[in-house]
Amino acid sequence: MSTPAAAGKARTHAGQSVAAVLAILVIAEVVAAFETSMAVQLLYTPGEFFTSDLSQLVWVVTSYSLVAALATSFVGRLGDQFGRRKILVWVLLLSALGSVISAIAPTFGILVAGRALQGVSGAVLPLAIGMVRSTFPEHKIGTGIAVVSTSALIAGAGGMLGGGLFLDYATWHWIFWTAAIFACVAAALVHFGITREPKSSLASAVHVDWAGGLMFGIGIAGALYGLTLSKSLGFTNPQVLLFLVGGLVLLALWVRWELRTREPMIDVRMFAQRKFALGMLATALIAIGPIGTTNILTVTLYRNPNSIPLADGSVMELPVGLGLSASVTGLLGFITAAAAFAISPLIGRISSRFGARMGLMIGSLLTIIGLLIVCIDPTSIAVVISGMVVVIFGTGFLYSGMPTVIVECVLPEQTSTATGVNAVTRTAFQAVAASVVGLLLVFSPVAAGENTFVSMTGFLLVVGVLIATCLLTIVVVLFIPATKPAGAASGKPQVSNLTLKD
Repeated sequence: MSTPAAAGKARTHAGQSVAAVLAILVIAEVVAAFETSMAVQLLYTPGEFFTSDLSQLVWVVTSYSLVAALATSFVGRLGDQFGRRKILVWVLLLSALGSVISAIAPTFGILVAGRALQGVSGAVLPLAIGMVRSTFPEHKIGTGIAVVSTSALIAGAGGMLGGGLFLDYATWHWIFWTAAIFACVAAALVHFGITREPKSSLASAVHVDWAGGLMFGIGIAGALYGLTLSKSLGFTNPQVLLFLVGGLVLLALWVRWELRTREPMIDVRMFAQRKFALGMLATALIAIGPIGTTNILTVTLYRNPNSIPLADGSVMELPVGLGLSASVTGLLGFITAAAAFAISPLIGRISSRFGARMGLMIGSLLTIIGLLIVCIDPTSIAVVISGMVVVIFGTGFLYSGMPTVIVECVLPEQTSTATGVNAVTRTAFQAVAASVVGLLLVFSPVAAGENTFVSMTGFLLVVGVLIATCLLTIVVVLFIPATKPAGAASGKPQVSNLTLKD
């Protein structure tokens, strides 16, 4: 095992310090994760924020998510073709511009437009992973991907905490000014601190498949918007069905287009490779389960009261929840996420030595163990926090394993494109999870006066879905080839059978 000193002396192919380049890429991903989560706190200020109600405020999140899906779908390919460093700088600067627009917005509509422009930062992760793949020595690629991927956990939790502090002690404008400053700093670090990458074989391509990229992005965005609407309108609503079916039809047309295009934005033939297809299936299961459900379940456990006073003066004990404040909930989330980030080098070493499938299995097993611990007594602060710490460790393995299993089976020049598709898949199925979990948590609620609270039945249903998806993930992972394809990290061709024909 390499020592810290040895790790610090590792060099990229351009002779730069691996630690320095990795730190810059982590900062870039932190910006993206901060922008995703900081503004979520605005959802808890209805009536005080442009006099908007909750139905309008959700556009602060929805606009960002839709553009992130659109950007991630083709920005990764642009990075693979024109240089990830250059594209990453532009992505960060555009997100900074979006933050400034939101900070000075005189109306809610303009603020939402700024948030939409911020959404381009959703492409930071696939670009950063592509840079790790193309510049790091082979024995450092696994660790690099793990550290960059899991940095989203601590940054997301820190963003929620920071956003809450700004709302409590300053004004909402500082959420966006802070995001703008961070993005500009990150762009400068990437531009001046990272040497140009090795030239990609895609650089000679003269055609950019804009039509394919737009078809995929709009199709995904339409389907995601339909899922978002389904939370309030239900899946049978005509408007929901219009966006869902329309998005899926456009995606079907996109597949046909990409198969006929000489230089497709996303080579759908990658799905013909067993490891890639199974890796994407595992990503979908993880997104529905641990990634998409854990955050909602954590907030429910921490915030749901464990007792409620009744009109007759008695106290009713509730079966699920700790009754913690929002600030304590945010602090606990940040601490547990920081712990998961702290072990990211270990996660990377395990992936480098045993392959991503091992990390996915460990993550799934840890998640199951943590959930079973919580089930012992979901009203005990010691039990709940202990269990959720184990769950967040499992989530760290899963966050790293999802892109790593994809990186192991594609060519270096396809890395950002493939991990971008992986990120979009994760986002889409997280939206599915949010809709499903919302329905399960309100199943057979506990009534206390005019209020209702999560019941043990609703809680166990959500836990059951989580455990089931983890078990299915393990089954899928067992069918993924155990060894890396030849040249997975070194850049030797592994998917030559996927080359497009005239």
